[in-house]
Amino acid sequence: MAADQPSAGRPHIQRRPLPEPLPRLCADPLLNRLYAARGVQQAGALELRLSRLLPAQDLKGLDAALDRLAQALDRQEHILIVGDFDADGATSTTLMVLALRDLGAQVSYLVPDRFKYGYGLTPAIVDLALSTAYAAGPPRLLVTVDNGISGHEGVAHAHACGLEVIITDHHLSTHAPPPACAVVNPNQPGCAFASKALAGVGVAFYVLAALSTRRRQQGQPGSRLTDYLDLVALGT
Repeated sequence: MAADQPSAGRPHIQRRPLPEPLPRLCADPLLNRLYAARGVQQAGALELRLSRLLPAQDLKGLDAALDRLAQALDRQEHILIVGDFDADGATSTTLMVLALRDLGAQVSYLVPDRFKYGYGLTPAIVDLALSTAYAAGPPRLLVTVDNGISGHEGVAHAHACGLEVIITDHHLSTHAPPPACAVVNPNQPGCAFASKALAGVGVAFYVLAALSTRRRQQGQPGSRLTDYLDLVALGT
């Protein structure tokens, strides 16, 4: 029986044809075959430097988010990260906390129970944020990660309580985004960012990388975001 024909109890195996001649992507013949089998055609596709990432400035709302985060850093305002408990939400939360601390921020985090307080930024989560005791005192700025694009009521309640909100998210929504001071989501209407498949941790990474670059250019401490690429990979 041919190797690519199914047999009882065994899955069908479909062989992918290799291009002839094989592209020479590296010096190892085995790796060349593996890369070719996975559709890699150019050596540049194997480049790991961050310079090959899509430009962060294509993200709608990025500049507004950077301006407000920089203001919070300069004023030493307490920033509260509002995350979620799945892999994307947990890594997004961790990434934001670690990188913002590198930048000198007063930052805490909140991962609410969605079965008690609802999903996304709800009024109940805003109340929870204000009723929780933090070493840095009450928060002044809420930053959502992997959620928030549908949190219209939560943003309105936060504003009524004197809090400002930055939303970083990647989920689709059929409505206009909430009137936060900044919304960064490649899937929001009017965003020109080429990849619509970013995970929430990818959005957070882009925001933090751009913020770190700006702070360094201003002579302020930056963050080595490459140290946290394991979190970005895990969440993705």
